[in-house]
Amino acid sequence: MKKIPSYVISGFLGSGKTTLLLHVLEYCKAQNMKPAVILNELGSVNVESHLFQEENVFELLDGCICCSIQDDLKVTLTTLLETHAQSPIDVLFIEGTGVANPLEIVEVISSPSLVHFFEIQSVISVIDASSYLEDQSIFTLKTVRDLLKNQIKGATSVVLNKVDLVNEKQLQKVEAKLAKVLDTETQVFNTSYGNIDIRELLQKQVKATVISHKHHACSHDHHACSHSHEHHEHEHSHVHHSGIKTITIQDVPSLSRRKLKKWLKSLPEGIIRGKGYVSLEDERGIYPFQYSSNQVYISEFSQEQAIDPCIVLIGKDIDITHIQNSYTAQISVQ
Repeated sequence: MKKIPSYVISGFLGSGKTTLLLHVLEYCKAQNMKPAVILNELGSVNVESHLFQEENVFELLDGCICCSIQDDLKVTLTTLLETHAQSPIDVLFIEGTGVANPLEIVEVISSPSLVHFFEIQSVISVIDASSYLEDQSIFTLKTVRDLLKNQIKGATSVVLNKVDLVNEKQLQKVEAKLAKVLDTETQVFNTSYGNIDIRELLQKQVKATVISHKHHACSHDHHACSHSHEHHEHEHSHVHHSGIKTITIQDVPSLSRRKLKKWLKSLPEGIIRGKGYVSLEDERGIYPFQYSSNQVYISEFSQEQAIDPCIVLIGKDIDITHIQNSYTAQISVQ
């Protein structure tokens, strides 16, 4: 059986991984290629599933591929092979969570039971140019700093995204800092909104010897790959990963676009990413929204798929009680 060309897409929270992946899938369709996608989410709900309704998607929820559900990834890849035998796919894309170490995903694919079926073409890391310097300075946890470093060092191609949000001087600082971490052969693509020459991006960058060398460099620091679950009342669930917390809020009442935007923009700086589905006042249906870099996008079109309203917030060093009180005061109290 011919090996399935496979790509790992990594990048910190809110960097633009999903937007890039959507561009890649559009390219595949234009080339009459049949892709499969493995999506990993820290929370129990994939709030971006509506973006992939027409795709061959395998979801891994409630954990991070690189540690707590690494075995689940192996099972999913095995299941995908069974599907492939019946309906062949041309290419596989694996999007890890924003806190996944891509080297550990490579390690799974390179395991003895799978290495003969999948062939890594490239490890693509997406970086938010507008927050990269800040991310390096405000993260005090060594495990998080190491994580960000691994996402870059493990990459064969780097997509430096959101360059439209920085000036030339800031961009030069980011590029200089990246140059100290990247291998000299690593490609860097500067882009905005994930718009990039997909054909060039998908060029094979990984050689078998590189995989062998790099995945052994993967660190299995206990603290870097630890998860714990808490429950704070029935409508909130939290996941912790290297100082990163995910808050899922369910039973969200109908609210106006203005109220949702105002609340999201009032959240503390520790909230890096927000996404979900909401019911909007005076509008029929459920609407997906995204929050990143203090910018809010609420879709103009309702979601066709039936799904319960929910809000997922991802952040670092955040006060759960403060977020809950803020939500109660501004959203849940009508």
